[in-house]
Amino acid sequence: MLELIVNKGPISRAEIAKQMAMSPTSASRIVASLLDEELIKEVHLSQGEEVGRKATYFVPNEHAVFSVGVEIDIGIIRVGLMNLVGDLFVDHSFKTETDEIEKVVEFIERTVSNLILEANISSDRVIGVCVGLPGLIDNELGIVELSAQFNWKQVSLQQMIADKLPYNIYIDNELKLKALAEYVSTSLSYENVVMIGFGNGVGSALITNGEIYRGKDNVSGEIGHMTLDPYGVHCTCGNFGCLQTYIAVDFLLDEASRTRPIKNMDELVESYKQGDRLAVNIIEKAATYAAIAINNVVCAYNPDAVFLSGCLIEDYPEIRALVIEKHLNSTSFPEARSFELQVTQLKGNGVVQGAALSVQRKFIKNLYFKDGA
Repeated sequence: MLELIVNKGPISRAEIAKQMAMSPTSASRIVASLLDEELIKEVHLSQGEEVGRKATYFVPNEHAVFSVGVEIDIGIIRVGLMNLVGDLFVDHSFKTETDEIEKVVEFIERTVSNLILEANISSDRVIGVCVGLPGLIDNELGIVELSAQFNWKQVSLQQMIADKLPYNIYIDNELKLKALAEYVSTSLSYENVVMIGFGNGVGSALITNGEIYRGKDNVSGEIGHMTLDPYGVHCTCGNFGCLQTYIAVDFLLDEASRTRPIKNMDELVESYKQGDRLAVNIIEKAATYAAIAINNVVCAYNPDAVFLSGCLIEDYPEIRALVIEKHLNSTSFPEARSFELQVTQLKGNGVVQGAALSVQRKFIKNLYFKDGA
């Protein structure tokens, strides 16, 4: 019921009972429980312009509880604090070393503690912390099975953070969390949304009917490690010729550096803009494979919309335009008209927003009152 009020409000008792398909008496009991817990509050709305009795409605108490979202990226940790109505009202980004897991955990402990202190929130109102990072994540056990970007294998990250912070701790794949945030934030009514990330790695995430589709072991969407050429370049996952070896940043820089030193993507893109043949060939090829990846994902999932994300898309408009152009030129009927292609609007805080949102959803789903909720 709280989820209904958070998403719908202001809402009356009668409307709550109708939406939840329960008796008015049951609805009133649960509303009373939510009021006792200070998770909702009453508001009085006048009925038209008439003078007289005002109708009582209920809205979420936005300051009742708070959730924390954390993103671990290469060389960067982002942290945000979200209230009950989904407002991310504190959002910080820190440059730090992310090579050593112990130092990352210590940094998260210190940063989250300072964030809560800065916001002047008592710890008993913090319902949990969710950490998002790239890789194969066992979200049930909180284990990073493999994060090629950090070279982490079988890391019990949830337990390591739980030993430092007195909150419920959750670990999840960053792109899945960002896709969830995109789905919730978009004003368009989609049932099935796919997000594809092109950046330091390549991946996808499917949101269907408002929920993350995980597959059996939460590895759904790992398109970056689909084999294109078994005799291709060695991938950080251990296989050869994975999709991401044709698109991901490090592989593009490695390919360029075989001819001449290239420090970073900014330098490679600048060379591309100047018409340098090496840079043009590398980026053209990467964009071609990215377009193929979009088409393959559409054929596999048949979504209502595809959102493109990742640093190659968000930070480099030239690459973004090229990927979209190649996709439009290579897509055939009927998939060409079956979905909308969009670019993420969440920018840098998407993972943090999705992580905090996932904590909030877990909290709401685990609320139980008499007569059900």
